[in-house]
Amino acid sequence: MQNGSLAVERQRCQQELAALPGWVTGSLVETERTRGRTRTAFRYLSRSVGGRNRITYVSAGQVERFRGGLRAGTRAWQLFVRIAELTVAILKAGDEDRTGGAR
Repeated sequence: MQNGSLAVERQRCQQELAALPGWVTGSLVETERTRGRTRTAFRYLSRSVGGRNRITYVSAGQVERFRGGLRAGTRAWQLFVRIAELTVAILKAGDEDRTGGAR
């Protein structure tokens, strides 16, 4: 792939990343809380921030929004990885152009 087409693909990935709706990372945990004989559905978003676990409680009405945010977060991660790969290829192509050979 030519350096120019790499840059075009990287720009497309950056645009897709910028256009993603609100995204989050972590895990949506759905469990039950038991109090005596009563079981109640209980949901939370679990994520690591600065090496510490952060818990955000999620109501039943928010579950689908959080699932959507997690799907968008997965796509954002895929785009970050692709952008990094393209950047490496662009930098390497730049080295080849300057020196006449790969380093």
